[in-house]
Amino acid sequence: MTNRPFKTGESREQASLLPPRVEDYVEPNNPVRAIESYVCALDLAKLGFRHADRGAEAMGQPPYDPGDLLKLYLYGYINQIRSSRRLEREASRNLELIWLLRNLRPGYRTIANFRKENWAALKAVNRGFVLLVRELGLVGGSVVAIDGSFFHGDASKTSIFTRKRLAEQIARLDLEIEAYGRSIEDNDAAEANEPKKDRADGPGAGSGGDAGDIGAKVSALMAKRSRAEADLARLEASGETQLSVTDPDARLLVKNGQAVAGYNVQSAVDDKHKLIVASEVVNASSDVGQLHAMAKAAKDALEAEALQALADEGYYSSLELKACEDDGITAYVPVPEGNGRLEKQGRFSLKEFSYDPAGNAYRCPAGELLRPMEGRWQNASGRTEIRYASSTKTCGACQLKARCLSPKASRRTIGRWEHEDVLERHRARMQGSRELMRRRSGIVEHPFGTIKCRAGYRHFLVRGFDKVRGEWSLMALCYNLTRVLNILGFEGFIAAVVKALTSRKRPFGAVMNVLQRTLEPFWAQIVPSLSVRLS
Repeated sequence: MTNRPFKTGESREQASLLPPRVEDYVEPNNPVRAIESYVCALDLAKLGFRHADRGAEAMGQPPYDPGDLLKLYLYGYINQIRSSRRLEREASRNLELIWLLRNLRPGYRTIANFRKENWAALKAVNRGFVLLVRELGLVGGSVVAIDGSFFHGDASKTSIFTRKRLAEQIARLDLEIEAYGRSIEDNDAAEANEPKKDRADGPGAGSGGDAGDIGAKVSALMAKRSRAEADLARLEASGETQLSVTDPDARLLVKNGQAVAGYNVQSAVDDKHKLIVASEVVNASSDVGQLHAMAKAAKDALEAEALQALADEGYYSSLELKACEDDGITAYVPVPEGNGRLEKQGRFSLKEFSYDPAGNAYRCPAGELLRPMEGRWQNASGRTEIRYASSTKTCGACQLKARCLSPKASRRTIGRWEHEDVLERHRARMQGSRELMRRRSGIVEHPFGTIKCRAGYRHFLVRGFDKVRGEWSLMALCYNLTRVLNILGFEGFIAAVVKALTSRKRPFGAVMNVLQRTLEPFWAQIVPSLSVRLS
């Protein structure tokens, strides 16, 4: 036996009589087989993928199967590979991808276009996976936590303009143009005072070259000013507050002093296994106005009769709470404390007044009644209110007048929302919700933490609402898929896919096709037993 200092590999030049199969390089329980089984079980044409319903009789160069490109993207997003150029390289050198795509090597443009063109189908796949996990009993269906997180868009902060910023830019350009205009006038005056020179002195004589440079700079500034004026006019005509010249839908989002040029991703997460059951991408900094839409989307996805929705203080809105209650959703949102303006002035706030539902009146700290006024009023937030007022004579003689009325007021007036009972029930609910609110952050922050910190996905690679929503659907789908694989295990996931296929009455051949392409190493053992169970 020859002694060797190290283990040696096989010669790259050695020919093999029986070369190893690509199948042998992918172990039987490799997660890539789960991707294969899941995509094979999808009805891609029904989901809306381009070319999915193309027949063999179609003319022209055949395109790539959308199923293969979907597998490529699922593998990439699960393994932190999102760039179309990187996916192109990995398809040529990554054995798992070579197995998954059967040695197909699509170009980066084909890969990128698939993500851009099939954004609606990607959203449909994500929704379909939520239905699958619901069928498998992996969601509780009674409690969801809702939150939002900022993601950077494919735009810089400097490419997003507000009306104020555009007005400041125009004023700054005016000053620069004026300064260059004075410079041209000074040059002209200097040339007029100099003694005339013979034209034969040469083309470089005088300062005409400098004047030409200044004129070119002024022309460039004028063009820039015209573009800024056009952007300002377009912004005012649209009624929007911001304008992005790179990504038309990206916005400058500000929270806690930090600004991000991008999007606000909203998600609703089920409490049982922290799976994302509903999500949406918006471009508003504030979460106010998102509670009902997200809770309703989660309720529809879970097909729940009743649902508890947990959210943080940023979602508090009386109109949203009313909408949730009308749709059978019990919302738990901390009540903001407010700025305490009246308390700082030493005056009684609204909480010092008690409402008497029987008499439809408020009782002040001095024991006097504030009775309803005629008519209805609409406040700044759009709520319709009933106003309650005290007696001017009573307030004038009250010993607590200084602590109740402003210096110019002669009586105290209180506004009560016409659906104030909704807020009263919500406040009563929140008294015993400490444990629920403690659970909220542990539920909803898990997916965002995993996607942002483990996967490193803090930004989008595409532009525009449609494409961004398609890419987010890929992120959410890959998070859920990885989570379900960790919960069920490989064989459990494959069994779940087969069960879903049979429950939806898919043909027996389709079920066999999924098993054959994913569990080939165990084919001889699985087919007989499965045939007996399905016959």
